[in-house]
Amino acid sequence: MKALLTMNNPAEWAEDLWTIYTGFMVEQGELGHNPRASDMFCTFRELVFFFQKLEERKAA
Repeated sequence: MKALLTMNNPAEWAEDLWTIYTGFMVEQGELGHNPRASDMFCTFRELVFFFQKLEERKAA
């Protein structure tokens, strides 16, 4: 896990997560209704917050 987290800086991870989530949301029109969409948003949001906190710690 540590090796994975050091591959990019936390800000890049957060940006990549929003890119992935955006692509997922764009495809929802073709994929149809997903009752778990709000759960997935919360998961992505928590991951972004995690990487933002890492970035804050790194800057301190």
